Amino acid sequence: MSIASSGMRAASLEVQAAAANVARLSVEGAARIGVAQTSVVGGGVEAGVVEAAPDPGAPVSDLLAAKDAVLAFTANATLIRRSDQMLGALLDERG
Repeated sequence: MSIASSGMRAASLEVQAAAANVARLSVEGAARIGVAQTSVVGGGVEAGVVEAAPDPGAPVSDLLAAKDAVLAFTANATLIRRSDQMLGALLDERG
């Protein structure tokens, strides 16, 4: 479950970064941000905000990145929910 929860944190950060980029579109010279992810020994990811290269496709690429992150968050949340259900079923069977 820690792998899925780290994926949820990373996806949440990606949505925040995309939203920040869209919010700063009208600010002249505002730096774009992105999210860098690195794998963690034992499973999961660490995510951090980094400066991103200018994107002539913004805000479309930011909106697509946010949608992708929402899907990743949902998939990880589903994994946690299913794992919890399986554990509950196992405990019911053993009890």
